[in-house]
Amino acid sequence: MRPVVIAVVSDLHCGSTTALCPPRIAQDDGGEYLASKPQRWLWQNWLLYWRRVGAVRKEEKARLLVVINGDLTDGGMHHGNTQLVSPNPTSQAAIVDAALKIPKALEPDDWLLVRGTDVHTGPSSAYEERVAVGLKKDGERVIRADITGTYSHFFWKGEIDGIRMDFAHHGRMGQRPWTKPNVVANLAAEIFHEAAARGELYPHLAVRSHQHRYVDTGNIHKTRVIQTPAWQLATAFIHRISPGAVSDIGGLIITIKSGRLSVEEVLYAPDPVPVWRPT
Repeated sequence: MRPVVIAVVSDLHCGSTTALCPPRIAQDDGGEYLASKPQRWLWQNWLLYWRRVGAVRKEEKARLLVVINGDLTDGGMHHGNTQLVSPNPTSQAAIVDAALKIPKALEPDDWLLVRGTDVHTGPSSAYEERVAVGLKKDGERVIRADITGTYSHFFWKGEIDGIRMDFAHHGRMGQRPWTKPNVVANLAAEIFHEAAARGELYPHLAVRSHQHRYVDTGNIHKTRVIQTPAWQLATAFIHRISPGAVSDIGGLIITIKSGRLSVEEVLYAPDPVPVWRPT
């Protein structure tokens, strides 16, 4: 079977002033928003990530599946949040369009859109369904849900060359550095045993997001769970509940070739906070 490269990104939070945004974006009232320095750093790495995806695909002569694993937009003024380019869905859609033009230029063979969190993407993630339908109207091959007929998914299962996978947005992770991987490992065991209890074949790989931190359980269980990095830096809320916390930024490049699975994590580290010293 022809190799398949799966590019997985999540938690773009387009519309947030701490998340992915092109250098300049038009506003609904005729003005413009200019991206901050951290946002320009995110955008530069967004371009580098997709350049790497294109290189791997070319090297493998592979089919390309692009997965957006939830929280594509940031939504309205939730949780008292004021860190928004604009709460206007039209303005946030313009950022989404600019961001997705980069992977669209690679001419993916397939797209998979997974639904995120209602507070960010609307009731039943209506914004993400709207983007998925828009991609379909643009002539892109968007994977459709067999049961509901929608073009975005709360939960998706697939099999490529014998490798069974499932994708969902909400995962789990420990909130302390020493518990972070343990909780993900527990999730891997739970997914495996629940599949067995239902008499189903277990997934070889389960991809989850939402936590903005990267964890890969590797081969410690039959089911491998990967929690994806994000494309949003810390918000004021995060600074309040976890001072000094740093999101993991980047995406995954999963290659399935000759019935074997390999994963390349593409991570970008922001500069550390400068240390003040008296002079």
